Amino acid sequence: MKKTFTIVLAEDHTILREGLKALLSSQPDLKIVGEAGDGLEAIRCARDHSPDMILLDLSMPTMTGLDAIKEIKRVSTDTKIIVLTVHSTEEYILATLQAGADGEVDPIVKTTKLEK
Repeated sequence: MKKTFTIVLAEDHTILREGLKALLSSQPDLKIVGEAGDGLEAIRCARDHSPDMILLDLSMPTMTGLDAIKEIKRVSTDTKIIVLTVHSTEEYILATLQAGADGEVDPIVKTTKLEK
């Protein structure tokens, strides 16, 4: 029997959060156990649910995702944090990893034209 992988979605844009929830909930081995619209709610969800993973937006009101990462790691030490961000510069990626994030995903697919 497969283990169910628990996830908290922390994203302030409701339509994006609902889309992620619909997509991930369609997988039988994934379960959304909490949702957060800001960093403080994300910390609360991590503490209350100890999820396997949090998908965390960096740009949120009240407390940014970057500020929430360290506290989430403190209250739920085994939770993996994957940052969702359109900020894909090296300094942002480095800052998220230094704060304790386990990975980063840029949801916007970028195409680069290569010239000879």
